[in-house]
Amino acid sequence: MLQIKSLTFTHKYDLRVILEDFQLVLNPGDKAVIIGEEGNGKSTLLKWIFHPQLTGDYVEAEGERIVQGEKLGYLPQELPEKDREKTIYEFLCEEELFWETDSRELADMASKMGLKTDFFYSDQKMRTLSGGEKVKVQMAKLLVGKPSVFLLDEPSNDIDIETLEWLEKLILETPQAVLFISHDETLIENTANMVIHLEQICRKTKSRYTVYIRDTENIWKAEI
Repeated sequence: MLQIKSLTFTHKYDLRVILEDFQLVLNPGDKAVIIGEEGNGKSTLLKWIFHPQLTGDYVEAEGERIVQGEKLGYLPQELPEKDREKTIYEFLCEEELFWETDSRELADMASKMGLKTDFFYSDQKMRTLSGGEKVKVQMAKLLVGKPSVFLLDEPSNDIDIETLEWLEKLILETPQAVLFISHDETLIENTANMVIHLEQICRKTKSRYTVYIRDTENIWKAEI
């Protein structure tokens, strides 16, 4: 179980409260999507959950993050600068479990993503990949690492229909919890059982969030 208690983000430069008294419990199998306008703290929240130090340069965070026993796998919105000069193979080798993963399993994963079966052993530089290919390689690294919680920042960006269908199937069928950011209404409707809506109201002077849960009759209800 991943749990966030009484989390408040305050921007260090203009002292604006980005998120206030945020609460979240994510259980195994939950598929939760974070939605909202740009600048409402979606990516900041995901980064902080993965590693609070990632947001320390620009926000003050108060609250509790409970992740004992969980292994978090994080897909950033953009490939980090430090990884762009690595080859695909070098990038994947950073995950220790890559060495223990059967080559047939890797070939099958690549095939399902619409890639050549030996793609993950390539010496091609990460920076030369298309946007969709970068997402695929990063997702492969996460899958090899076998996280118990997936944290995905706009995973459907720049990917083709075939890969989008694969991603949708992965989110829907994986037993692990998935917390993702998306603007793709079809992906959300087909996968999420929880929607977390982040807002800035009162002319962007006040933060508000609402959690909606999909019940067994496929009806969305606001959590009280």
